Amino acid sequence: MPFLYKYLPSEYARAFLDKGEVLFRNLTYFIKQEDKVRGDPWEGTHRNVSQNDCAINLGDRKRIVGEFSVLNSINNADLVYIFCLSELNSENLMNEFKSDACIEIFDPDEFIRRIRFAVMRKPWNDRKIGLIDKSVHYYRADSSECSFDITDPKQLAFAKERSYAWQKEFRLVFSVGKALKKPKERIMRIITPHYDPRDEAIKGSTNKKIVKIKCLHDIARLVRHS
Repeated sequence: MPFLYKYLPSEYARAFLDKGEVLFRNLTYFIKQEDKVRGDPWEGTHRNVSQNDCAINLGDRKRIVGEFSVLNSINNADLVYIFCLSELNSENLMNEFKSDACIEIFDPDEFIRRIRFAVMRKPWNDRKIGLIDKSVHYYRADSSECSFDITDPKQLAFAKERSYAWQKEFRLVFSVGKALKKPKERIMRIITPHYDPRDEAIKGSTNKKIVKIKCLHDIARLVRHS
């Protein structure tokens, strides 16, 4: 596995390296973020936007015709937690994330193994899923072609639109309870009233969990510091 990089404020770099404090935030946190670099209103969702009018059958010989967006999303973004990394060592990324420190994880397999071990011991963790680690899936909302199963919540936790591909993101994901068991499927009109996922996210709660895996100096180092 290639090296992984974490961009963060230098004030938290020592807690990460010296104590192994790994901060996970839930998907709701990122949905609510107004910062377009760190926040994404479509976190945990795959959307396919129709380019032409299409007909939706409603039953009883009723149907509606128009432009629609088909959404497959995680049922409860409050209960799905992610830790974001990048596969790129980039000064540009450091600037975009408004970070003054970058940590290189030069033994990512061992890093993930330690986090998985710690997460699996937590009583709230869905042990059938445990910790999932993989590169983010980047897709085009205006294309029906997709490289992953859009009906699988475990895959949706790694879904981001193509406009974020420059971040080359790698994620660690776990859930509280059965949050990654079934997806939520919806068909929304593109025309007014326009659907904004943040309206729904406002009802949710942002949260964080710190997973402690002890000192990381044997597998990670500070490589950039402004």
